[in-house]
Amino acid sequence: MKKIFFLILTAISFIAFSQEKYQVSIDLRKAENDRLPIEILVPKIAEESVEYHMPKVVPGTYSISDFGRFVDQFKAFDSEGNLLEVGNISTNRWAIKDAKKLSKITYWVEDSFDDFEGYGSNRIFEPGGMSIEADKGVFVINTFGFIGYVDGYKFSPFELTILHDQKIQGATSLKKEASNDTTDTYIAENYNFLADAPIMYSEPDIVSKEIAGANVLVSVYSPNKVLSAEDVMDNIDELMEAQAKYLGGKLPVDRYAYLIYLFDGPTISGSYGALEHSYSSLYSLPEMDPKRISQTVKDVAAHEFFHIVTPLNIHSEEIHNFNYIEPEMSQHLWLYEGVTEYSSHHVQVKYGLYELKDFLDQMRQKMFEQEQYGVDIPYTEFSENILEPKNERRYGDVYSGGALIGWCLDLTIIKSTNGQKDLPSVIRELAKQYGPMKAFKDDELFDEIEKITTPEVGEFLRKHVGGNKPLPYTEILGWAGIRYENETIELKVTTGKFSPSLNDNQEIYIASIDQMNEFGKELGLKIGDVLLEWNGAAVTLQSFNDVISNYYEEVKNGDKVTVVVRREVNGKMKEIKLKAKAREVKTSQKHTLEAIENPSPEQQKIKSVWLGKE
Repeated sequence: MKKIFFLILTAISFIAFSQEKYQVSIDLRKAENDRLPIEILVPKIAEESVEYHMPKVVPGTYSISDFGRFVDQFKAFDSEGNLLEVGNISTNRWAIKDAKKLSKITYWVEDSFDDFEGYGSNRIFEPGGMSIEADKGVFVINTFGFIGYVDGYKFSPFELTILHDQKIQGATSLKKEASNDTTDTYIAENYNFLADAPIMYSEPDIVSKEIAGANVLVSVYSPNKVLSAEDVMDNIDELMEAQAKYLGGKLPVDRYAYLIYLFDGPTISGSYGALEHSYSSLYSLPEMDPKRISQTVKDVAAHEFFHIVTPLNIHSEEIHNFNYIEPEMSQHLWLYEGVTEYSSHHVQVKYGLYELKDFLDQMRQKMFEQEQYGVDIPYTEFSENILEPKNERRYGDVYSGGALIGWCLDLTIIKSTNGQKDLPSVIRELAKQYGPMKAFKDDELFDEIEKITTPEVGEFLRKHVGGNKPLPYTEILGWAGIRYENETIELKVTTGKFSPSLNDNQEIYIASIDQMNEFGKELGLKIGDVLLEWNGAAVTLQSFNDVISNYYEEVKNGDKVTVVVRREVNGKMKEIKLKAKAREVKTSQKHTLEAIENPSPEQQKIKSVWLGKE
């Protein structure tokens, strides 16, 4: 309703309207010691006292952030510039008296990418944080980390003006109302829309392109120019075309922004990844080999982009009416993150971006990951209580166990509807039924899905999502001609069974040889050896996994193996070449997945629907 009202305002009524909106000003040129000043003109307040809130939790993070701890020197003023009495109620709440006189709020915000006194041990995951790097000319502005709202006025419109140097440029999915060389003004319908749209300012490396009916923008900050926006666009173009087909032929948004921040050193969180938004996603990734970083961006982008479906178009009341201070969490992380993760891989195998073997390798890895977490409580209960420390530690399971739920649910839908429906088509139906402005009730989702599928699908959801019964991989995957075995014994070449680790220079070294086998002893590996080459391939932090994987695939029993290490000898560091003949050892292989060579007609039918090969 507010959106329609805003769009039809006349020039005359805009004067009255301007008193009912927030006007936020952030001057990037005034950054000091990784801090920025914030100035907010507030809507006309009707109450005698109000509270100003910074988010405790924001959608998509599923963890407590407490952005109020980054706020300093909080002040409130009347229209004549007189200070009003304020009090800090808690980390994220400030009480303001004589609020009917309230005109302006000011404060400073700290950078969450760097440590400072009072930060504490709860580090912010970089894609959900704030970077104020004036010396490098880059600013990562997650709006919820800089801007809060007056309680009771969260649904008033926001006008955000950012002042900046001429040499840098902003990129965001927010709608721009006005712009010149040093000033940009953005508008948001309310706080939810504002908080859902990050902005990145940096020296411009921005490209845009029309893809499947949407204007797609890519902005990249790469300190050593390892990656360009053009590289990313070339890499995701084909993916987004495939995603459009997966979603019914057209992207369900008119615009989308990829904001990619690369770093060339350690991060305060020790992690990298991305945070999704309705019309954009923000990435914090390490600079590495261009091919590897391009593939990493593609893999992460495949996941993040699908969030335009869920939770943008399919979400519960808990998300629709999100409480930033005392949030109630939805039961359906398995859907928001798990099905999204499954879809990010399924789309690539369905439309030929990678082979079935690659997909099975990804799913097998998720089986190993899920095994580490275990399934002690149902996914719905785990999701609803995700902010509890014991459940927050299990959060990664939504990407592993949740994706496996998505896979098995897809095959269950196909089989029980005799190939008339699959998971992507059901998701599209749900998106039409609900959409961005209508939420489902948490307790009714399984029933709603059963209504448009079959009782077998409802039973699957209640047993394996609402209940904690393990997924019957052998049975369900077998429907599509995929053979699953929980454990097999086979002969496989060995690397020596040493334990690797990282030294201070981010090099791979031998940390332990307690479990070393005969091949490792024959090779002559020792504790402290820094691995430089493995069978002719250079070993780095970025290449190690690929080097070892290639070794397993290419080397046969009896082949000559050479390894170059750096080792301390008589007080001096020397490069030493080690040699031995490859040996096979009996190896227990868990969670093996392979396509059956000659599937039955029924298996082939389900497999064809699943992979879109009809």
